[in-house]
Amino acid sequence: MKHALVIYNPVSGSKKWRDVPALIQETLSKHDFDWTWYDTKLQQNLEPLFTSTYDRVVVSGGDGTVAEVVKFMVEHKVKMPLVVLPQGSGNLLARALSIPLLQPRRALTLGLTEKPQSLDVMRVNKHYYGLIAVGRGYDTFLMQETPRTLKRRLGFLAYFWTFIKTFLFYRSKPYKLTFDKVRAQVLAKTIMVFNLLPVPLTSIRPNDGLLNTLVLTSRGWVQSFTSKSVVIKSKKELKFEVDGDVHRSKVISIEVLPKALSVVFKKQF
Repeated sequence: MKHALVIYNPVSGSKKWRDVPALIQETLSKHDFDWTWYDTKLQQNLEPLFTSTYDRVVVSGGDGTVAEVVKFMVEHKVKMPLVVLPQGSGNLLARALSIPLLQPRRALTLGLTEKPQSLDVMRVNKHYYGLIAVGRGYDTFLMQETPRTLKRRLGFLAYFWTFIKTFLFYRSKPYKLTFDKVRAQVLAKTIMVFNLLPVPLTSIRPNDGLLNTLVLTSRGWVQSFTSKSVVIKSKKELKFEVDGDVHRSKVISIEVLPKALSVVFKKQF
């Protein structure tokens, strides 16, 4: 008998997810898993959950729940296979890995039967962790200006709606960039540092030990850089986002942690 740890967010998503706990337990039983169940809460301590070894760590919730578990697993070097069961409005990681969004039974079955794959992780300012992207500029503005009510109604399309209304009016800002030891100065509308993308760009792979930076300049040009580390400096403290979570700082220091996390998904890069 295999054993799974289930970390479940009971308040994530809408009413359509109310049957998910029973579905999770039924699917685990079908695939010869027993389980330890944990409902998330504010100010939680995940450390007692990981005193045992599990064949799968199943996380059912939105991006915030997934990010919290990823942070703990990376900081404590936990290499147990992570299964993502998307239940929020953005579901960035699930989209990027082609994990089914509206079919929880299928998503969990995939997570229990496919082979784990190693992913690089971005460590930001020695404290935050990201799997998809770190952004400064317009993308952070977009995250904050999209109403929560609209995200609940439209899901990921809510960001596109806000983009149409605001992009042309957003002003570019000056930045100093360092890629490993190479320096550059830019006037940019947005700077995005990618580890993983939901679209098939062959140069961006989440397991090659490299970061891929795209800079959208004030003139509308796109510049690209590849490196193992990136530092972004601005004249004053500005907002930036890590996989959708917004923070503030003058300096963003990003480094790649090669193959620091094990995740179960079918997509090949």
